[in-house]
Amino acid sequence: MILSSRSLDGESDISTHICIVGAGAAGISLACELDGLGVSVVLLEAAGTGILGGVSQDPYEGTATGAHPQPSNFRRRAFGGTTTIWGGRCVPYDPIDFERREYAPKSGWPIPYREVAQYYPKAMAYCDAGVFDFSVSGALENQTPTIPGLDPAADVEANLIERYSLPTDFGARYRKKLEQSANVRVVTHAHAVRLLKDPVGDRIAALEFATRSGRTAKVNAQLFVLALGGIETTRFLLASDLEGTGLGNRFDLLGRYYTCHLENILGAVRSKRPGVVFGFEKTRDGVYARRKLQIRESAQQREGILNIAFRLHYPNIADPQHRSSVLSAVYVAKRIVIPEYRRILQHGKNDPASPLLLTQHVRNLVTGIPQLLGFAIDWTRRRVLAERKLPYMLVPNADGSYPLEFHAEQTPLHESRISLIGDKDAYGIPRVKIDWRTCETDVDSICKAYRLLKRQIDASRQCSLEFDDKQLEASAAQSLPVGGHHIGTARMSGGPSDGVVDTNCSVHGLPNLFIASSAVFPTSGHANPTLTIVALSIRLAVRIKTILSAGRSTL
Repeated sequence: MILSSRSLDGESDISTHICIVGAGAAGISLACELDGLGVSVVLLEAAGTGILGGVSQDPYEGTATGAHPQPSNFRRRAFGGTTTIWGGRCVPYDPIDFERREYAPKSGWPIPYREVAQYYPKAMAYCDAGVFDFSVSGALENQTPTIPGLDPAADVEANLIERYSLPTDFGARYRKKLEQSANVRVVTHAHAVRLLKDPVGDRIAALEFATRSGRTAKVNAQLFVLALGGIETTRFLLASDLEGTGLGNRFDLLGRYYTCHLENILGAVRSKRPGVVFGFEKTRDGVYARRKLQIRESAQQREGILNIAFRLHYPNIADPQHRSSVLSAVYVAKRIVIPEYRRILQHGKNDPASPLLLTQHVRNLVTGIPQLLGFAIDWTRRRVLAERKLPYMLVPNADGSYPLEFHAEQTPLHESRISLIGDKDAYGIPRVKIDWRTCETDVDSICKAYRLLKRQIDASRQCSLEFDDKQLEASAAQSLPVGGHHIGTARMSGGPSDGVVDTNCSVHGLPNLFIASSAVFPTSGHANPTLTIVALSIRLAVRIKTILSAGRSTL
């Protein structure tokens, strides 16, 4: 069932077997997996279930250094969490992401790839992303090579795709299931304030939350799961320990090793003849997909390259030389686009707005009215009216070149961290400070990958990769963090001196407290984290079922 915390004002504290905090992709998929078990589950959500959620986003405010977006960007306090605004890209992690690599500091997961991979098919179903097949040969009817002439046995893997969800808003998609559940109770407008540790044992005894009317209540539970995301999980654990340095932070690792993904658009692929595959395709099971290029794992190991993926991109919308009425229309109307995605449209560059530039865009609009009308009709049909929506626009450059975009793995650094500051929100919880850092290894890896990719593409004789090699290092160093990917702040480890949670995502030293979030990822890989977050949540549900079946509340 789903009810507002206001309806609890006449009741005493809540008692339950399992308390989950946060109704995003992790919390909702975990709750759905625990539905029907015959044990009571409470899922706390700070927002309501309406379109706007009826809750302030202010608690997400804080500070950030350098190029990192402000903490409130790319996050939503809403039923469904950030899936209410995500683009839907679903990509699995690779086997190499789990391996210890000598050239990659702090690499290696304490669990093997298969421990997560076995749950990917079910995670795909939760995300509405189709079957677990990310190969061109297996998923697409169109077998045309992504880059014509590229050696299929080369160091660059081109037989790969990324899939896209509807995009699925987990709150909307699974609301009915949760409403009808007999054992899962969703409590909305319940803002978690702090965890309360048992004074006589190494366990969490209760969780305090604020109701919509301002009253403070408690949830007493046997097991607690934080599904609050990489930033908020860290904030909550740090703030819950009023006399120390944070719950689960015995070795000062909570909040450290924070990574995102490095993102940039550098250089361009130029085709000497038609044949490059650009744009969205439908998989055999009806899911939108895009081609991508990756450095093979053997080449990564040989060259010392961190995981990285490349995609052909559309030109900077601010440059009228693209001669596209569609891109010029987006440029003129870009202020209606949510701030998180404006920088993507302009390749991360500042707005060079000027009267002359605007005149050139208007010229594109006037001369390209037929193209614009055709696009508007197609966009309305495939994006506005369709249940499975075209993920975003892809308009090629008029000169036949394709700007090259990448998502790159980032080195986990001890000093790259999330911490608390003195300023507090309305609930008395300190706000966060994000000190995001990169290193020379990250830049060097990007440069190695670009040079290897250039050798492979140029050898095709049908395409070339063009970039200024003299400026490559400086350009790579200007890469930006992908603002919505918050990874590694409560990393998984084999022992408490190396991380925050164990291989079952239980906080070291607090065996009845679990984390369902990309916070537990030891490394970032190149892939968007949502699919793996859901897979790990399903895996956690299996672990919780094992605990319950053994008649135990703790490990």
